Formats: sequence, C-alpha cells, structure tokens
Amino acid sequence: MTMKRKPHTQHPPHRRSAPDTLRGVRPGALTRIAGFAADTAGDLRERLLAYGLIPGQTLRVLAQRPLTVVQIEHTELALEDILAACVEVEAAPDAAA
Repeated sequence: MTMKRKPHTQHPPHRRSAPDTLRGVRPGALTRIAGFAADTAGDLRERLLAYGLIPGQTLRVLAQRPLTVVQIEHTELALEDILAACVEVEAAPDAAA
C-alpha cells in the first residue's frame, strides 16, 4: 500500500493588519495616539499637532457621529472623518484598568 502525500500548500505571507485610527475607536474608549498615517500631508500633520493630537498623548473618544469627538485632558475636539482617519491609535495603558 502506497501512502500519498498531501501536496504542500503555500500560505499567503502574513499581512499586518492596517493600523487602527480614531475613526474606528468606539465611543467611551480610552486610547493613545501612536502617530499619523504615512500618507498624511505635512500641512495636515502640522494642523493635527497644533490641535494637541501628539503621539503618546492619551485621549477618550466621546462620539463618532456625525463627527469624531475626542477629549484630551480638559479639551474637547470635533474632527471630520478625513482628520480622524489620519490619526493612528493604540491601546492606552490605562484602558485595561
């Protein structure tokens, strides 16, 4: 009796999922700014920094519709979708507490 081998199937390369942005954070969640999307124009990046959206800064998402509303310390900002999609985020250390 001859045993047949299964043909080796090649798996697609592991793809890193796209970074999360402010657009995808549920209201009420605490998150930390990781940086900005690679395709964010320099003037837009400067505008986000001027608003206080600085990498490493922790914020809370208050609402997603009709605009993304975030709270950074004692300041609330309302961001259009195009701006919220430029801000990459990661889990905040305090979020697990």
